[in-house]
Amino acid sequence: MSLYDRDMRLLEVSRPWKQMYQISDEKIGKIHYDTFPNQPSHWITAHKAALNGKTLEHTVEPFILANGAQGWHRWQCLPWFGSDGEIKGVLISAEEITQMKEREAELNKVLARFELIQQAAKIGMWDWDIIGGNITFNEEYYEVLGWDKYKNLSNQQFYNLIHPEDLPRVKAELNSALGGLAKYQAEFRIFRHNDNKLRWVKDKGNIEFDRNGNPIRGYGAIIDITEQKLVAEESLRLSSFQSQRLTDSMLDGIWSVDRNGVTVYVNKAMSEMLGYLDNEMVGKSIYSFLDSNWRNISNEKLVERVKGKTDRYIGNVKHKNGTDVRFVIGAQPIIENGEFIGTVAVFSAYNELATLFSSQSR
Repeated sequence: MSLYDRDMRLLEVSRPWKQMYQISDEKIGKIHYDTFPNQPSHWITAHKAALNGKTLEHTVEPFILANGAQGWHRWQCLPWFGSDGEIKGVLISAEEITQMKEREAELNKVLARFELIQQAAKIGMWDWDIIGGNITFNEEYYEVLGWDKYKNLSNQQFYNLIHPEDLPRVKAELNSALGGLAKYQAEFRIFRHNDNKLRWVKDKGNIEFDRNGNPIRGYGAIIDITEQKLVAEESLRLSSFQSQRLTDSMLDGIWSVDRNGVTVYVNKAMSEMLGYLDNEMVGKSIYSFLDSNWRNISNEKLVERVKGKTDRYIGNVKHKNGTDVRFVIGAQPIIENGEFIGTVAVFSAYNELATLFSSQSR
């Protein structure tokens, strides 16, 4: 983070900013454009916009790392105000996202490989004469199941290939379709007949009925989706890693509790500001970090969260050493499927904010 006055003179700069952009203390007090004479035009536009009260950001942008290699960062440029409400200058925050971009590139390679696999995938087709009890398959169907195409495949033999944990669900889906739902779809695991390898498949079909509502025919397709499942799992893992890295890199604290006020997550900044390790806070009620007065206030705030309301206020939380730490708190409810399931809040150190803005407004 860096702070500039209206003339773009550097007033304050954070340690991560110094490391990321190779800024020394001697640059403090100097005009930004003298330090960086070859500024891209969109940066200059962002500076001017901030001085006019607007906020601009760039989610992904390349820059040169200290070792000379290309890195990636994202930034936000916004105005900062004095106590008189006037714009006093520009505040720029930035985060290096080189590792995230590299992991995205890795994931894109996986996705590209998957697209090639998908294009070459064999789709097995099935047609079921329910009245006559006969089922016909194409060759690709046998390949998906690893079944000898010259041997008959009965319903029971098909069921024998399905993972025991998935079989009840598959039968339930099929029975629902036969009972009048008409549409059938299931994702499940099978043990291929020829090599006993565990594979994921997706089976989808339709059931036709006569005028009396009796099922007479079913038809559909089955496809091996094992690679797709692996990609989805990898994507989820990378997403989780990126979210964890982002919150841990924030200077503000992040604190999330469930509907009962039990801590389910704190980022590194939050636990450090209170003198804890993050695993010391998870699983504990937020009320155990508050005195009796703030417990009552927190209860009132919880009622507001349940109603779906967000809030911003100043509050005290107990440090591990027993002292009070004052924060500016921004809280909002977590709603899932229309139901309140918890609260997430951002905690900014009150003293640091007060010192910063009072010193700059003088």
